[in-house]
Amino acid sequence: MKITCTKRELMDAVNIVSKAVAVKPPTPILSGILLSSEGSSLKIEANNLELGIRTKIPANTEIPGSIVVSGKYLQDMSRKLSGDIVSIVYDDEAKVVTLQSDSIAFKLLAFNVEDWVHIKELEPEVSFNLPAVTFKNLIRKTVYACAHDDSRPMFTGCLLQIDGNDITMVGTNTHRIAIMRETIPDSLESMKYIIPSKALGELARLADDSGDNSVTIRCSSKDIDFTFDNIYIKTRLLSGDFPPFEKVIPREATIIARVDTAELLAAIDRVGLISKETDYKTIKFTLGDNRLTLSSTSPEIGNAEESIIAAVEGGEIDISFNVNYLIEALKVIDTKVCVIKLSGRLKPADIREADRDEFIYIVTPIRTN
Repeated sequence: MKITCTKRELMDAVNIVSKAVAVKPPTPILSGILLSSEGSSLKIEANNLELGIRTKIPANTEIPGSIVVSGKYLQDMSRKLSGDIVSIVYDDEAKVVTLQSDSIAFKLLAFNVEDWVHIKELEPEVSFNLPAVTFKNLIRKTVYACAHDDSRPMFTGCLLQIDGNDITMVGTNTHRIAIMRETIPDSLESMKYIIPSKALGELARLADDSGDNSVTIRCSSKDIDFTFDNIYIKTRLLSGDFPPFEKVIPREATIIARVDTAELLAAIDRVGLISKETDYKTIKFTLGDNRLTLSSTSPEIGNAEESIIAAVEGGEIDISFNVNYLIEALKVIDTKVCVIKLSGRLKPADIREADRDEFIYIVTPIRTN
């Protein structure tokens, strides 16, 4: 193989697929990245068997071919090349790949390309398109609420539920749940899939939501793939019956507070400096008399307290939460004012955007003395 391409396009493409390089591979080749050239393009692919990512960049091919090299070193080297144009040459006898740009040349030992596990094309049972802006917003509003503990795999992904023109995405770790609903232009049959949060995070990072761009989604019983621009992402679906999330939404509230979102987020961030050093990262809300007082205490450090204006209806209450659970939710609220609905100091809180019901965040309080 002998090709040339631009450093910028090579570096960007390697960074895209590197998220699918296996960190602790069951077989060494899964720590690699495939480079395959033919004609005017270079295909770049990584596959850890759970997540596969492929993209293409323009390239001038003098000798076509395919190679697999270390993903970690290819990423580092492509970033440190000095010139604008990169040549990639593979010596088949020595099994060595040379990356050269201006006066710098890196040589990498290649894996046996015959051992590479290609991303298998999906045989879809369902295929549809979603506006990229809609899909990215669904992910942004929910993915942070997923569990990070692999002991409960089903909760490490988001539920994607479609029924007609209504699409809903839900993320939960059982202590909090984020629900986002959108309306889509095309009516689709009812379907439910649990998509790993890692794949969704990459989609949110890579998909271009400007203009009328869309994401093509295809599903089988075990896998799902996404195509947009020159990027292809395939991942396994998570199995299990996602809990009936509608049942956890409180049906009534005895206390309702309306608070400036940015002001509340900033206050929690300040007061939470103390909370973040404690085991449960607890921050207490005291609502009443059109004020919200936030406080936190650590026996080893000290305490913090701050009051902000809040329009409070229904009385007074003291209730405590995990500070990180509040910060992550408030960061995705897009309205100037947020609404906090409470029905008791030990009952879940319902946090929403003012005058909108598309986004719902339910968080369980922390029991305190």
